[in-house]
Amino acid sequence: MEKLIKTICGLFFILCLSSELNAGPEDLSIYPWTTQEMPISCGPLADVNKALDMAGYVQIEVAYARVGAIPTGEIAYAVITYASTDVEGHMIRTMETPAQNEKCILNLLFNYKVVTPKELTN
Repeated sequence: MEKLIKTICGLFFILCLSSELNAGPEDLSIYPWTTQEMPISCGPLADVNKALDMAGYVQIEVAYARVGAIPTGEIAYAVITYASTDVEGHMIRTMETPAQNEKCILNLLFNYKVVTPKELTN
């Protein structure tokens, strides 16, 4: 399970860095991807949720990845974003599977800002 999560995180990282990426389901197979080691931390779901709650993080968004990278596929995993109630602009993103055996912290982000399309063109 841990290797699967690391593989998924590696693919997510590559997607973020690729400026000419076609993200449609039929386009993903053209890229020469390899498994990467990612610095993520995983633990039992209840323990990670308790730590996030005790540290003052609140869930603000969730997105689902689907089997086969198609919109109608079964849910493969969820990426959940939490915001700090103590530090402005501090976010944590986690990932968990439907089995909910463990939860992984993918990244700790600072200076988070929502960018609108108008700001993207300037």
